[in-house]
Amino acid sequence: MFSALETRVPPPILLLALAAIVWALPGSTYSLVRIAIGVPLVVLGLSLNAWPKTLFRHVGTTVNPLHPERSSALVTSGLYRYSRNPMYLGYALALLGWVICQGQPLGVVMVALFIGYVTIFQILPEERHLSVRFPAEYAAYKRAVRRWV
Repeated sequence: MFSALETRVPPPILLLALAAIVWALPGSTYSLVRIAIGVPLVVLGLSLNAWPKTLFRHVGTTVNPLHPERSSALVTSGLYRYSRNPMYLGYALALLGWVICQGQPLGVVMVALFIGYVTIFQILPEERHLSVRFPAEYAAYKRAVRRWV
């Protein structure tokens, strides 16, 4: 039933949709302190998302999250030494930064939804594909590096 959602919603679209929901929630308030904390988180998160893409391009594998079966190399260097999913971690941090900027405590629910949705409908299918494509190498990598942090 839920498998129809696997790798169907591009994570950047999900991120933007949830950020828009946070923005539309009533009662958002701004303060310099929240902006001073939130903006660096947004920048850090987007940087964490962008940097690994250069590694993917360098080794010639796909960065398209809708087609994990097209993976031609397993990237385990750079940020991938610390997290198996630094791109998604970056998006989650960016969304958290946005929530903080908006002064919207309910927005934390959107961060949790992002993490849950991406884990179930993006990361788990990607892991299945990588386990088939690189069985021994990916199994060792999974034992050595955590999914998120």
